[in-house]
Amino acid sequence: MSNLAQDGEKLDRNRMSAQAPVSSPSPGDGPTPTHSVPLFYRRGFRRLLQQGLYIAATALLFWYVYDALNLREFGFGFLDDPAAFKVGNQWLTDVDGVTSSRIEMYLVGVWSSLRVVFVAILLSTLVGVAVGVARLSSNWLVARLAMLYVEIFRNTPLLVQVVLVYAIFLVGAPIIQEVVIIGDFAFISNRGLAIPWPVPNDGLWGLPDWFVGVWVALLIAIGAVAMTVRRTRQNRERETGQPQFANRWAFGIFAVGALVTFIVLGLPVSIDRPYVEGTRYLEGMVIRPEFAALTIGLTLYTGAFNAEIVRGSIQALPTGQTEAANAIGLSGYQRLTLVILPQALRQMIPSITNQYLNVNKNSSLAYAVLYDDLFRVAGIIQNKAGHALEMFFVIIVTYMLISLVISALMNFINSRVTRVGV
Repeated sequence: MSNLAQDGEKLDRNRMSAQAPVSSPSPGDGPTPTHSVPLFYRRGFRRLLQQGLYIAATALLFWYVYDALNLREFGFGFLDDPAAFKVGNQWLTDVDGVTSSRIEMYLVGVWSSLRVVFVAILLSTLVGVAVGVARLSSNWLVARLAMLYVEIFRNTPLLVQVVLVYAIFLVGAPIIQEVVIIGDFAFISNRGLAIPWPVPNDGLWGLPDWFVGVWVALLIAIGAVAMTVRRTRQNRERETGQPQFANRWAFGIFAVGALVTFIVLGLPVSIDRPYVEGTRYLEGMVIRPEFAALTIGLTLYTGAFNAEIVRGSIQALPTGQTEAANAIGLSGYQRLTLVILPQALRQMIPSITNQYLNVNKNSSLAYAVLYDDLFRVAGIIQNKAGHALEMFFVIIVTYMLISLVISALMNFINSRVTRVGV
């Protein structure tokens, strides 16, 4: 009997141990040993391996480039040599290619590119806003004409547009011997448009020409004061609800200040009127066909994209904004300038910035109309010096710097527009 009782107790203990749940290791038991995980499957090892491969590949690439450049004597000393060529379409510069260096001629080309980019950005913005608003017009004809403009210029190559505009200037405009005179102060021919232009002079007090810079500095200071007054009156209008005519005050302050300083400084600027001598213009400012064709082509092409950005940004606004503006009795112009466009700017600026950067890059099409921009001048230097790799490196760096400056300015404007309360 005793043996049977002992066997029964053992059987009960075995059953209880089999039914007891297996306890999982507690967090305090320590980490799972890693010697059982293969080395390649460890996360830390894989990260170190990826970083090592990346560093090795980068070092190999740099070594290859360095070795290749050493074999071909990479350097920029050739830019200090005499240029031995001339650059046309100069404005505010008079650089002689015979005595000037290649780097000086390249900087003249950079200045020519900057002029085109600045004017094209300004004009394409105005065209984009006007056409974008016209696309939403209740007038059927205006809306359809705006749509036709967008579809034509947005869906055709920019190069074709630039060449076409250039051909119109050369073929459609009269020759210099049959120049069209407008009011005895402007001239139009296939050599370009000649218009009067302000130039510094000694004035009433016999001051040197550089003294005109003093007047320009005073104009900047007066403009800053006018903008401060405008901002103050706008804030007062928001607080009181009474019209303060901020824009009129700002314009009046600037106009009166400019006139008074102009007289006090002895008329430091005079108007230089152009005239025709033989087959060329003299004096004044001449807008050459090459500059006009490239600028107009960039303006029409970019303006079409800007118009769609403006239209989409306006349509993205809640309809209640327009209804509220109508409810308080704002006119169409007030509704557009005070309510719709300021709010739509928040959505416009990022896309508009991309278009401005495209203007900078697309300006390299100047070679198609023989406009001496930085790309064409760099090509001439390359043909004469033979340093193609160095020149393309300079071109890339120049376009990148211009694009970074445009991007920085637009980011600053965007930060101001998207502030709370604007």
